[in-house]
Amino acid sequence: MFKMSRNKIFLVGTMNNQITGSKLPSKRNCLSVLYYNMRNVHLNLNSSALLTIDECLIYWKKARIPNQDRDNCAKKLKKLYEDLRSLEKNNTKIGNLYRLREKQFEETLDDLFDIAHSNAMNTIKIDEDKEFLLLQRQKGRVGCMLGRDIKLAEKEQRKATREDEEYKRKNIQQNSGYLKTANILNEFDSDTSEFEETIIEEPEIELNIPSSSTSVRKRARREILTPRLSACLDKCKISDRDAVHLITACIEAVALDINDFAVNRTSIRNARQIFRKNNTSNIKSKFIDLNLNYGIVHWDSKILPTLVGKDKCDRLPVVITALKTEQLLGVPHLSRGTGNEICSAVYDELENWGLLEKIQGFVFDTTASNSGRLSGACVLLEQKLGRNVLFLACRHHIFEIILQAVFIEAKFAPSSGPDIPLFKRFIDNWKNINKNEYSVWTDDSMTFDILNNVRDEVLDFAEKRLQDCFPSDDYKEFLQLIVIFLGGKLKGNVNFRQPGAYHLARWMAKGIYSLKILLFKNQFKLTSTEEMSLKKISCFIIKCYAEVWFTAPNAIKAPINDILFIKKLYNYKNDDKKIAETALKKFINHLWYLSDECVAFSIFDNRVTIEQKRKMAIKMLMNELDEYEQVGEVKKKHSLKIEDIPNFIHQDLPVDLITYKSIQLLNRFNIQTNFLLLDPKCWEENEEYKKGKEIIGSLKVVNDTAERHVKLMEEFNSKITKNEEQKQFLLQTVQDYRRKYPNHNRETMCKPYKL
Repeated sequence: MFKMSRNKIFLVGTMNNQITGSKLPSKRNCLSVLYYNMRNVHLNLNSSALLTIDECLIYWKKARIPNQDRDNCAKKLKKLYEDLRSLEKNNTKIGNLYRLREKQFEETLDDLFDIAHSNAMNTIKIDEDKEFLLLQRQKGRVGCMLGRDIKLAEKEQRKATREDEEYKRKNIQQNSGYLKTANILNEFDSDTSEFEETIIEEPEIELNIPSSSTSVRKRARREILTPRLSACLDKCKISDRDAVHLITACIEAVALDINDFAVNRTSIRNARQIFRKNNTSNIKSKFIDLNLNYGIVHWDSKILPTLVGKDKCDRLPVVITALKTEQLLGVPHLSRGTGNEICSAVYDELENWGLLEKIQGFVFDTTASNSGRLSGACVLLEQKLGRNVLFLACRHHIFEIILQAVFIEAKFAPSSGPDIPLFKRFIDNWKNINKNEYSVWTDDSMTFDILNNVRDEVLDFAEKRLQDCFPSDDYKEFLQLIVIFLGGKLKGNVNFRQPGAYHLARWMAKGIYSLKILLFKNQFKLTSTEEMSLKKISCFIIKCYAEVWFTAPNAIKAPINDILFIKKLYNYKNDDKKIAETALKKFINHLWYLSDECVAFSIFDNRVTIEQKRKMAIKMLMNELDEYEQVGEVKKKHSLKIEDIPNFIHQDLPVDLITYKSIQLLNRFNIQTNFLLLDPKCWEENEEYKKGKEIIGSLKVVNDTAERHVKLMEEFNSKITKNEEQKQFLLQTVQDYRRKYPNHNRETMCKPYKL
């Protein structure tokens, strides 16, 4: 019975080892072969889909109908497979809707599995072929492929013969010139030693080739492009046409003969495509050779125009990080930004790079499509991987949500559009403001009362953090405005930057604008409501928000920081009850780093006392004493109700949050647990403890990694190539080049370009 069920496919019928018939393949044909490859040949879904598509394409080529890219065809087949699997999972459910969906799907199974190119009807030159495609698209796939067009076959044979003769003639001409070389001159690039070959001059060979001219121009033999030059052109967004102009001018500048070099758009385009593909292959090989023990996968989505046409699609950069390692896997496009689509795209990239067994954590923005309890990408991907995975929600995104809620509660600058009228007025009036006259915290009784007891502490924190390097100038300006408002001194003169983007989506910008407008409130007309909102927001930012935002990337400190933030917000009720309660209500829905596993980060936190670490070690080791209690689901985030906060903040934290499940954190990253048996006073000298501290400290708990690659995709979305495969190669090449040459210093530029 079991064997029969394996040979039978739900709705489709029996499996087949190959596609047969004289029609273009139907959906049923493709699914039956796909299942055969998966169940009998034991291939994974991706390999099975590609193998099935290869067989399918034989029929399309025989019919002389242009088809879509092979990878796109495979994605379409996998989507059909996922639809069938979804129906099969709901087969046991009672309801007319499920039966209707099954009926509709089954009725389309004998329809054409249409993988024709979108421009096929314009590309096909023979009317009979056009008519055949139209008939095949009808219900029942009318018509079939029978016989052979002898006249057309003879015509194609003559064409092939002519092309073969032309190729031989050109080959003879090529042999009479210079031998091909990848070296030009050392002046062009000192790093091309791997590609240098000696240029050998040979005597001309007399050829008995008819010519209308007394002298035959020799074909250029030298190849000017090298891997580094090709990557440099990509990094600088130089198109193939512009590259021709640029390279020609460079050859002329060093007094060489342009006729000696193969400089034309076709040659340059082909060479660049080959270099990109080879470079990507080398990047992937080197990454696989690292043989990582674990990996954390990051993703983020952005709606961008498609490569062809005016439509838009979601682009999803997928990035892997580990200790001292970061690698872009790909930037697939999604038809929809749903959890299921995101899950499938991330899974395919991980499978393609052989990382399915390595992944130990997800880093994601806390949107419904990612963190949804039932259909979020994280839950679906964890189910697909078949094991428990660490959920590392982006901490910056969490705190952006909190700041957004505070702005709404403060009734700040109501707006029906994406822009804020108050900020627009301020930027229009910026030129009229005297930058040397500004107000500080002591100039207003409300700000003085709220900030008086924390002023020195916050000022000290801001001044120290200003010495750090930041991924964005916004971060530095944010801190500088806090220092200025609190009456601190900056190194050098006080310079205020021109106000930048101010739309609703940029929460950091909203904080910057609030502080900046408050500094110049005496020179800018404000209503009493606007001024009160600015004071509320600025005081909240300075007293509660700034420190937790700038320490957000630190994984080890995350649990204690969240506990302290809850306490700080609870105490802030004495200053502004509504703002404090609003922030608390938002934050308690995002206690990801107080979960069973993540709270164990704090065992490496120096702020935790020796006695607390001793208690935490005992609780973590309890699972070895009680095997029965090991059964159970690990909570992905801590649950806390607003009314339970008073009791929560008086607990022994983080000790009371540690459970027997917390030890899974150490097991996940292959950190030996022997140090837990030692006195915590000795931990700092223990090698396993130091190894664990290094690993946990390297975890990236903000999604800046994926956001950088979103920006990369934005930069190159409309540049250089519209081919999807080449676009992926381009992104890998640019990322690799930027990593090798992060700046334009002479020392950096003189480094060899190693493949």
